[in-house]
Amino acid sequence: MKNFRAYETIIRLLREKAIPFTLHEHEVARTVAEAEERLPFPKEQFLKTVVFRIKNAGWVLVGARGHESIDYRKLAAAFGVKRGDVVRASAEEIEGQLGYEIGGVCPIPLEDGVQAVIDSGATVMDVVYCGTGRNDRTLEIRLQDLLRLTQARVLPLVRERQEV
Repeated sequence: MKNFRAYETIIRLLREKAIPFTLHEHEVARTVAEAEERLPFPKEQFLKTVVFRIKNAGWVLVGARGHESIDYRKLAAAFGVKRGDVVRASAEEIEGQLGYEIGGVCPIPLEDGVQAVIDSGATVMDVVYCGTGRNDRTLEIRLQDLLRLTQARVLPLVRERQEV
């Protein structure tokens, strides 16, 4: 039996804080590519969440537009650490320690010591589609409501696109 503790906590928190949201049920999608292929949401409004462990800062949930790549050097600088102190979490850590299913990671921290940061490029979006803790549910929420709930810092964290 699957453990949906993260999902249940996220939904309860949204309701307790009276934050408007829409929950979408769908087939399992574990990657951005699968979500783009299988799900009916506008891909330009996907907010993916990547989990990192940062030395002396704990777990960090980094939200960025679905097609963007996180720049590890920028993330390290934001936390005042060396690049080598930033480690992307494994699937086992994400599911086992944080309780999110792969493909359902959400930028809403559920435990003390977990922080959220959102890439500044994502702020062009009004409504975003992001994880819920489950990979068969998607959360539709206004980005401003998500930022208010998470108290996330907004920083430039993605790689610059190279012009060819």
